[in-house]
Amino acid sequence: MNVTPIEMINNSIKLAELKLNQHKVQGVKSTLDVFQVAQLMDTIKYGEFVKRPQNSSIFYNISSN
Repeated sequence: MNVTPIEMINNSIKLAELKLNQHKVQGVKSTLDVFQVAQLMDTIKYGEFVKRPQNSSIFYNISSN
């Protein structure tokens, strides 16, 4: 079974959402620190940005001609 990069990104976003929800439920008893929570939030926030194709490559302009 081959996993595509998009599926890997989707899985990491879903896992980050799950961990943040658990953190919210546990409240003060959560084992996550501020930096881990921030990293999970960044994963969710920027995951959609990463899924979009990046056309900033030098070779993109050459091949589109």
